[in-house]
Amino acid sequence: MKIAVLSSFPPRKCGIAHLTKNLFDEWRAQGHQLVTFGIDVSECDYKINTNSFSGLLEVASIIKREKIEHVSVQFIIGFYGKKYFGLNFLLFLWALRKKRVIVTLHELHHIRSFGQIFRKPLDLFHITLEVLISCFSTGVILHTEAQVSDLKRYGIRDVRCVYLGIQTKSVPRTRTALSQALFFGKLVPFKGAHLFSGIARVCPEVHFVLACSVEPQYEAYRLQLVRDFEGIPNIEFVCRDWIGNEEKEACFTAADVLVLPYIDTYYQSGVASESGVYNIPVIVPKLGPLSEITLKYHVGEAVEQVDAASIKTAIHKIFGNYPHYLEGIQKYRAEANWSVAARNYLEYLRG
Repeated sequence: MKIAVLSSFPPRKCGIAHLTKNLFDEWRAQGHQLVTFGIDVSECDYKINTNSFSGLLEVASIIKREKIEHVSVQFIIGFYGKKYFGLNFLLFLWALRKKRVIVTLHELHHIRSFGQIFRKPLDLFHITLEVLISCFSTGVILHTEAQVSDLKRYGIRDVRCVYLGIQTKSVPRTRTALSQALFFGKLVPFKGAHLFSGIARVCPEVHFVLACSVEPQYEAYRLQLVRDFEGIPNIEFVCRDWIGNEEKEACFTAADVLVLPYIDTYYQSGVASESGVYNIPVIVPKLGPLSEITLKYHVGEAVEQVDAASIKTAIHKIFGNYPHYLEGIQKYRAEANWSVAARNYLEYLRG
C-alpha cells in the first residue's frame, strides 16, 4: 500500500517525531511505500510549507498527483501553524474528502466544568476544532479509551483507540529495595517537577533523578527549581535543550520506578508509556487518559492526591510487591508493542 504520512520526523527534537518513527519503520518493514511530508527540520520527501495558509493545499495537490488513496496524519495544531486556527487543516481535509484520511489526535481537550470555559476559553476552541477535524476526516485515532468516549459524546462515531506503540527493550528488573526514582520529560509546570522538593524530603532513602529537556519560555521555571532543590542531597537535576537516546536509556535503566506527579492534564503521556519500553513501574495521578494504562494493566500506581505523602506511599507499595507490577508491564508490552500498533493503524487505514 502507498501511504502519505504527515508528521514531524527526526532529527526534529520532538517526542512525536521520535516515537512515530517506529510506526513508520514498521510499515516499511511490512512492504508499504511511504511518501512523507514533514515540518521544520524533519527528514522527509516533502517539506510542509507552514508559512502560508495554502501550504497544506500544496500537500493535497502532491497526494492527488501521486494517486495516493491512503493518508495518515499525526496532528498537533502547532505542527501546521497555530496562526491559522486550524482552518488551513480543515481546508486540507476538505480537499482530500475523496481519499481515506485517518487523523491521529495526539491531544484531545476536555471540559471538566462550566467555569473552565471562562478560565480557559482556548480549551473550548480546541475542542471545537478537534470535533470538526473528526467530522471532515475519514476517521480518527486516539491513544486511550477515555478520549474515545469523550469524542463519541460529541456525536463522532468513526473513532478508534490504538495504543501509543512502544518498543520492548530487554531491561531485567529484580529490585527488592528502594534505590532510585526517575522523572523524565519536558520541563513544564503542569508536570509537577516542583513537587520533588517535598517528595525527596519525605523519602530520604530514595535518590531522585530529574532528567528534563527545557525550552526557552520555561527558563524562569528551571531557575526556580535550581533554587528549590539546593541543599537537598537526594535530588539530581539534569536539564538541557534535548536529552538524546543514549542518555535517556541510561536514566531509565538505572532507575527502579518512574514518578510523574502531573498536577493537571487530560492527555495520555509518551513518558508514562516508557513504563512498557523499559520494564519499569510508574506512578501517575488519576487524571483520565493519563492513568488509563496504569490502572488497566497494573503497571504501577495511580494516586488520588498529588502530594509528597501520597507519592511516598505509592513508592513503598510498588517496592512491597515489585514482581506484581512487572507482570502487569509484560501484559501491556504484549498489547502495545509497535508491531501490534502498526497492524491496528493499518487495519483502520485500509477501511
